[in-house]
Amino acid sequence: MNALRNRPLVLMYHAVGERAAEEDPFCLFVPQDRLYEQLASLLARGWTPLTLDTYLHGALPPRSLLVTFDDGYRAVLDQGLPVLRELKVPATVFVLGGLLGGRSRWMPEMPDEPLLDAEGVRELAGAGLDVECHGWEHGTLVNASPEELARNTTQAARVLTDLTGRRPRAFAYPFGDHDARARRAVAQAGFEIAFSTYHAEGRYATPRVAVSSTDTRTTFRLKVLPSYPVVRRAAGHVPKLRPAVRSLIGRASRN
Repeated sequence: MNALRNRPLVLMYHAVGERAAEEDPFCLFVPQDRLYEQLASLLARGWTPLTLDTYLHGALPPRSLLVTFDDGYRAVLDQGLPVLRELKVPATVFVLGGLLGGRSRWMPEMPDEPLLDAEGVRELAGAGLDVECHGWEHGTLVNASPEELARNTTQAARVLTDLTGRRPRAFAYPFGDHDARARRAVAQAGFEIAFSTYHAEGRYATPRVAVSSTDTRTTFRLKVLPSYPVVRRAAGHVPKLRPAVRSLIGRASRN
C-alpha cells in the first residue's frame, strides 16, 4: 500500500466544455465548472500539481498529481486554460501531429469537434503547458507496420518540435492501446515516458485515471484513491460489477 500511496496520481482528461449527450457520446467533455471543482478540491486536500519535468526528474511530494489532456481539442485552450491559469495548475496536453487544425474524424460518432491548430499549440506552450505527442492521426499502434510506427512517433515528434522549439518527451497511446512493438518504437524514438490508460507495462505504458463528463463528486473522490486502479482492474473481471457500482454511486447529469 505504501508503494501505491507514493505513486503520483496521473489524471487523463480529454476536452473541457458543455456538450449534449448526442454530441459527445463518449463523455469526453468535462464542464468547465466541474473541472475547476475537481482540481480545486485536490489542491484543498493537499495535492501538489506537477509539471512534466518535475514528474520525470524532480523530487515528488507524497501526494503529487499530473494533469493530462488527450487529443488536443480546441476546447482545452478556450475553456481549459482559463481554469488552469486561475488555479495555477500545470498540465500536459497530448496532440496529434497530423491533424493540427483538423477535426475529430477518427470517431464517426463525433467527427467534427475542432482540434488545436499550429497557433493554438504555440499558445498553449507559451502559457507554460507541456505540449506532447499523441501520434499522427489517432490510429491504434497495436499491430502497426514499421512505417506507421515511425509516422506516429518520429514524424509526429518532429512536427511538434518545429512548432514549439522543444522536442516532446512524453507520448500517449491513441485509445490507450499498445503492444510490445509500439512500446519499443516509442522508446527508440527518444521519448522518456509513454502513457496508457489502465493497462500498465512499465515506463513505456504508465497508467492514468480517466475522468469523464459523468463523474460525480463521489466518483471523482473514489478515482483519486490510491487503490482505485487495482479495484478497477478487479471489476473488469466481473462484468456486472461496474454497472452495479455505478447504479449505487450515480452519474452526473448531462444536457
